[in-house]
Amino acid sequence: MRTLIKNAEIVTSGGILHGASLLIDNGIISALGDICADAEKTLDAGGAWLVPGFVDLHCHGGGGYEFMDATDDEIAAIERFHLSHGTTSMLATTLAASDDETRAALDRLSAYMQGHKKSAIAGVHLEGPHFNPVQSGAQNPAYIRPMSPGELRQIKVKHPGVLRVSAAPEIEGGLALGDEAIELGILMSAGHTDAEFSEIERAAEHGYTLMTHLYSGMKGVTRKNSFRIAGAVEAALYLDGMFVEIIADGCHLPMELLKFIYKIKGADRICLITDAIRAAGMPDGARTKIGSLSAGLDVIVEDGVAKLPDRQSFAGSTATADRLFKNMIAATGGDISAVCRMASTTPARLMGWADRGEIALGLRADLILLDADLNIKNILLIGEQI
Repeated sequence: MRTLIKNAEIVTSGGILHGASLLIDNGIISALGDICADAEKTLDAGGAWLVPGFVDLHCHGGGGYEFMDATDDEIAAIERFHLSHGTTSMLATTLAASDDETRAALDRLSAYMQGHKKSAIAGVHLEGPHFNPVQSGAQNPAYIRPMSPGELRQIKVKHPGVLRVSAAPEIEGGLALGDEAIELGILMSAGHTDAEFSEIERAAEHGYTLMTHLYSGMKGVTRKNSFRIAGAVEAALYLDGMFVEIIADGCHLPMELLKFIYKIKGADRICLITDAIRAAGMPDGARTKIGSLSAGLDVIVEDGVAKLPDRQSFAGSTATADRLFKNMIAATGGDISAVCRMASTTPARLMGWADRGEIALGLRADLILLDADLNIKNILLIGEQI
């Protein structure tokens, strides 16, 4: 199947191709620029932006469902929901729960990925349970615990789709967990951590290369005996090799902080993530759960974000990737190339996914057409319109 997209503003890593065309052969980008070719299908972009599909490394659910208890059909519904907002690759994310519930969720996700090769779900992110209870946030403290030696290896052997783990490096076994993750080829991320600056510096030497939802669930500057002590936030911003993920929904991080983070870290060290839970797509006033419906915590949707009922903490988010994209366009002063890197290229490169994340010859045709107001017109997953 050959598809030709013509008359598009194509955002590539080398710059913007104006009024250009793109040819897709069997789901792969085969030509770019001024193209004269036959194709079974032609799509006239009408001058719209053509950008790479969004890559979300942290997504719990959406559209009323969550990966912790989703059936096969419900996993597909979560995938469709986020695909409709431009996410063409995602890591299905768990949270701290009972061992039985986590194992069951991993079993269902493994079976789904095995049975759906052409899917936006590219792997699994274990968010917990190896966290610091002081920074539990919307993670259920009843299930926060250290992971035992060898536990991650056992999980990876049974579930090779586990590609990322978020943990607090400062608690017992945290550094050893990072060393084990390196051996297993798992991306290690510091999250729900009460670590100070020096502890994050040390964690970076043990495989921790990413900070989970920067500013949320981590320590910033504090005082000890009147002296200021830098925290995990400052370490994340300072360390050149450290990547950060941000929930750019305008709630978790206001515009001022989005601009600040972008200025310091740059587009090649920032990953935009939704951290979406089942409440994504629900209106203000909705009440639901974060985690499974049977064992999760109660949340309310208010002010465009999910909160715990006492309103002392956000609970995941209701964000979608297109919302993040628009906010970061504003934060960067309209630099669409930079935002494409944060939304697509940087997370794909961080995961080692060399076949996606940008518009280039030989890569998957995961593509989004955006109108002048950055609203989605068309989405293609491996060359097929959804």
